[in-house]
Amino acid sequence: MSEPKDTFYKYKQMNRLKIVTLFMIFLLFFIITGCDDKRDEFISLDKLTFTNDYYKDTVKISYYILINNPNSVKDALKNDIVNYVKSRLKHEKILMQKNVTSIDFVFYKKTNNTSYFMKNKEDTGGFSSEEISHYKEDYIANYYVQKCIIGTIEKIYFYDLPEEVIVNNCKE
Repeated sequence: MSEPKDTFYKYKQMNRLKIVTLFMIFLLFFIITGCDDKRDEFISLDKLTFTNDYYKDTVKISYYILINNPNSVKDALKNDIVNYVKSRLKHEKILMQKNVTSIDFVFYKKTNNTSYFMKNKEDTGGFSSEEISHYKEDYIANYYVQKCIIGTIEKIYFYDLPEEVIVNNCKE
């Protein structure tokens, strides 16, 4: 009489173990997928866009962009930045404007410090100033596009590497 009772308890314990195991698998799955943040989300800081048009025939534009969760692999990050710039240039046709001679895309890592500029302009006056250039530790790179008579030259400057020419199709 004790054997069927033991079998029942073993069966019940095995079911509990299966349920706990399934629960742990689902919990682990949700933790892993929940922690998988978006990679390389680019956020344009429109309030910091700067147009230098001191000379009407040579307009230079600077765009500031935050990167949320930038790729830690330098070559992959470089490719992400190049693709971002190519997409902006293609869709916005910025270089098609006759007087625009160069464009500089300045990339910073999105942090608590740099997130301030998503809603605010730089504040250069008063007792305390708030400028994005103060956060050198969050600076990633510049991507510079210079118009030639025919074509463009494009360069990327990472904070810790020399400039690298990405495109040079100038025909002067």
